[in-house]
Amino acid sequence: MAISFEEYVEKANKARSVDELLQVFLDTVKQHGYDKMIFCLLSDHKQIGLAAGVGHLRNYPADWMQYYFEQGFDKLDPVISYCYQKFGTFTWQEMSERLDLTRKQKLCLNLGTEAGLYNGICTPLWGPHRFAGVGLASSEKKDACDGNTDMISAYCNHFYIAFQRLHAPPKNTDRPVPNIYLTAREKEVLTKIAEGKSDPVIAVLLKLTPSGVDFHMRNIYKKMQTNSRTYAASKAIDLGLIHPLLHPYMSV
Repeated sequence: MAISFEEYVEKANKARSVDELLQVFLDTVKQHGYDKMIFCLLSDHKQIGLAAGVGHLRNYPADWMQYYFEQGFDKLDPVISYCYQKFGTFTWQEMSERLDLTRKQKLCLNLGTEAGLYNGICTPLWGPHRFAGVGLASSEKKDACDGNTDMISAYCNHFYIAFQRLHAPPKNTDRPVPNIYLTAREKEVLTKIAEGKSDPVIAVLLKLTPSGVDFHMRNIYKKMQTNSRTYAASKAIDLGLIHPLLHPYMSV
């Protein structure tokens, strides 16, 4: 019998371990034709004590995953690269059509298919201070998946929330919550800093004078309570204030 979204949420919320939550999730997405899953943390999740990494949870073929990491595919996987550009669930086919793939990225996809991963889709999972993604695939070549990406997106987003809830440390009501406001221009400047741009380059890119860049930097330092551009950028990323284009898996 098909599981409704409401039933899925009820079962997932009752899970007392990640293993229980994962089984509920797999049982649910299977009714849409997906029986293979990989869950990736694409940024550090400091609030729950977990570091970024590909395949934090997965039931992809073990021999394929071993080869995947041995070949360094986790550093160039086009699905991960495209994930940073999307806010909704996408298919591997869409990604392949829109990205100018390198030879090794094409090899990664082809070998994944040979390993028995078909009809792949991915759901980017955005949250304050963090980013993750769920990849799903089918072990059947044809007519396995119903293409209901809206429901898949809903399941994946709730899974992400429930996963973090299970890892959440005890609440500390005495700890103050940072309340830092950056203007749109300050975010632009700080984003370019996070991407490794120098002040002269930032001035050109944002059509500012050198003194204009300096003005915004002084305001940023004051708000971030630091005189270090590196620390200011890092803190802004951790707080979810900026989302630079560069990330640890983009380098090929």
